[in-house]
Amino acid sequence: MNIFVRNSLFFGIFSFLVSGAFAGNIEYHLNKSANPTDDEREAYALIEAAMDSAVFLYNKYSDLSKHIEVYYSTGVPTAEASSNGDLRFGKDRNYMFVGTAMHEMAHTLGMGTTSDYKAMMDGGVFKGEKAQALIKEIDGKDAVLKGDSQHFWPYGLNYRSEVHSEQDLINHVKIVNAMYQDIFKEAFYKQGRIKSLGDTKKCMGITSSNALELMDCADTATFVKIYSMGDKPVTYRIQLGNRVVDIPNESTAAGVTASTYGYNGGAHQKYQFEDAGVNTPNAVLLKNYKSGLYLQAVGKNVVQNPMPSRSDDFIWKIEEQRTDTTEKPVSISKRRTPNKNLEESMPERLFDALGRAVGKIRRGVTSRILKSN
Repeated sequence: MNIFVRNSLFFGIFSFLVSGAFAGNIEYHLNKSANPTDDEREAYALIEAAMDSAVFLYNKYSDLSKHIEVYYSTGVPTAEASSNGDLRFGKDRNYMFVGTAMHEMAHTLGMGTTSDYKAMMDGGVFKGEKAQALIKEIDGKDAVLKGDSQHFWPYGLNYRSEVHSEQDLINHVKIVNAMYQDIFKEAFYKQGRIKSLGDTKKCMGITSSNALELMDCADTATFVKIYSMGDKPVTYRIQLGNRVVDIPNESTAAGVTASTYGYNGGAHQKYQFEDAGVNTPNAVLLKNYKSGLYLQAVGKNVVQNPMPSRSDDFIWKIEEQRTDTTEKPVSISKRRTPNKNLEESMPERLFDALGRAVGKIRRGVTSRILKSN
């Protein structure tokens, strides 16, 4: 696999100052040995620096969601990834770098790893209107986004010669974001609360331990964002913070309690919204796309079950909250693992173009390099 390799070329150290909240919800978990060797400890540090930078860029310049499981695998020659969310770095330290991480993250998002992606290539040209419009905006009216069954260009970060500045990394993210929308027809739908019309009249929310639970609708942990996907049929994912409503182990069995998990694109994390047939605005039935079962309010839990009759505990009301367009300064947040508390602040760091941590930022003060590597 041709991927962007770190070299001695100096890109310059840059910092990121952010206006407005991160739109993306990509997170990762680095799997580590219980008793790491010196080699593993060194590799983990390099991988974390690369992934922290890559995830930051994706979350700042896209609205994509994904949970990525990252591994250090000495048997991998360079690096590799699949659309199920697995990403592996091999032993070669030259690939433990932000450019490689971003290239492989695109693979986890379906670029070059799904039949949907391949279907969008026609004679070596990507057919998506949004991505083609964006490449012309970036590189001029004659620019064309091209590719093959595995990679795309320009801005695919397939070779080190593709990257000359920070802007090339940003353009990569923007192109992947547009391609994803073209391929999977994903769009923001609504935000607010999902309230049970059963006896409890409570809303879906996420607990401090990431469980899905029905709770008081005034609780900030009940705030959801809903995204539509596809067109035949249209399905939806229900997002709570950096996680989505998930059926554990992709189970199709009745009686399974729904939970939350990082989004990986599985059918068990998608729902079809069916009209509830009641005289209540935005009242729907939530049918899991994989199991074909419906979400039911059972005590404080949300359980997937068949629906023999249309009772109130199967009916959910989407209480829509209009988008707040007010921009507030937000500083860099490391997003390695999901927040257990949605209000919890995260450590703040700066990274250079080679993925190296170079310091911290102080809130309310112009960012500057505090320590060089």
